[in-house]
Amino acid sequence: MRRRKMIIFAIVMVVMTGCAALERPTEEEQTDPGPNQEVTDRSKEDKLAKTDEEAVEENINGFDIEDDVEITEEEASRITNISQQQKEALLENIGSKEMNTVLEQYESILPEGVNDAIEYLKYNLTFDYFLITAEEGVIVRENPVPDGEVVEEIESLHKVALLQRVEGDAIEDSNIWYRVAFESEGELKEGYVHSNTGTPRIFRFDSKQQAVGELLNELEQGELHFISNYKFENGVPPQNGDEALDEHGYRFYHSAPAYAEADLESDYRYIPDGMLVRVLEEVYEFYRVFSPTFGGEFYVPRQYIDLDNTLSQLNHVVVIDRNQQNQAAFEVTENGLNLISYTLSTTGIPGDFSFETTLGSYKAIQKRDRFQYLQSGTQDIAGYAPFAIRFTGGAYIHGVPVAYEEENGEKIDPGLIEYLHTIGTFPRSNMCVRNFTSHAEFLYNWMNIEDGAVIVIE
Repeated sequence: MRRRKMIIFAIVMVVMTGCAALERPTEEEQTDPGPNQEVTDRSKEDKLAKTDEEAVEENINGFDIEDDVEITEEEASRITNISQQQKEALLENIGSKEMNTVLEQYESILPEGVNDAIEYLKYNLTFDYFLITAEEGVIVRENPVPDGEVVEEIESLHKVALLQRVEGDAIEDSNIWYRVAFESEGELKEGYVHSNTGTPRIFRFDSKQQAVGELLNELEQGELHFISNYKFENGVPPQNGDEALDEHGYRFYHSAPAYAEADLESDYRYIPDGMLVRVLEEVYEFYRVFSPTFGGEFYVPRQYIDLDNTLSQLNHVVVIDRNQQNQAAFEVTENGLNLISYTLSTTGIPGDFSFETTLGSYKAIQKRDRFQYLQSGTQDIAGYAPFAIRFTGGAYIHGVPVAYEEENGEKIDPGLIEYLHTIGTFPRSNMCVRNFTSHAEFLYNWMNIEDGAVIVIE
């Protein structure tokens, strides 16, 4: 229990500070060039450049995946969210209670132009929900008062349906409570939790729709290309000293330099592998490009863009909301966007040896049924991630990472893991986007990478 408390505390600190410092390996342990280091030994780079079947990436976990597994195993209770249909029925018949002043009712619906065509239905999940962050969990009460009758006790990191924001009795100078609903042992229940026990989360379908619309508007002006520099395959970009990031937070690793002028001596920033750009013209050894993500024109050396690889039509797109830790998949049709799935996700955390999932519009580059990843600071294979869609550098949308087990000196695959309790809470990976394994498999089978894209919003 002590270990669990320490892990939960670490998660809360991430939210408060926006950054976590991971333990730095000793100089002797740093045998592999991490994302903060320039590759100076090509044999190390080549060792990572395997075939698809043998693909190996750097450590994809911002925190030890065993911590997430332990948190999941300790959450013995399986309080579950309700379906969106159940929530809508509740709101139609919801009545007022004593000591309750309603300030807001959460009634999010799909915006006009987004059609319900949902195919993935494994987990119940409402469009508005409440993430419990209190270290010791929360007591759901019959009314919004500290001594109200107990409806249920729910452990930390659960997600329950969000019905209303109300005024009640004050606790720690706040009188704001949330009315929530959930299922417990097959029974539908509802009650109140205080605002200091968690945070509201929303599937911001309007923002996701806008992001897709902006990309479609770009495509109406002509085909888009994308930056290609996976594992420095087209050259190591310039670097200012030992800095791995530019002033905008984009990293040197898996990027191309984007110059202000058609001159290698001019100012530059990094454009990540996979990011979509429009090629405007060829200027000497550069392409002048427009970057929809950065909203400007830059000069990129020609070796970083393959004119034969384009996105000329958008049919499948996944939009990841880094702020809310959720995502949605859409199919583009003549009648708008078909919502194919919406689910929780976990993105990258900034740290000494991990990175945020960078914002922007990316080409869906490659699908791999699995890839292996290294233990930080070594060349040792630590585990693998299943059902992966690569969209920038070594960053993928993928299922729950699986750590190999040791038996008689050999690595043993314990088998696929479906669920982690930490998915949809706070950033915990290294750039990748972690999904429930069944959903990653669904996307893997659904996504057509020829006309697919991945968009990351804040």
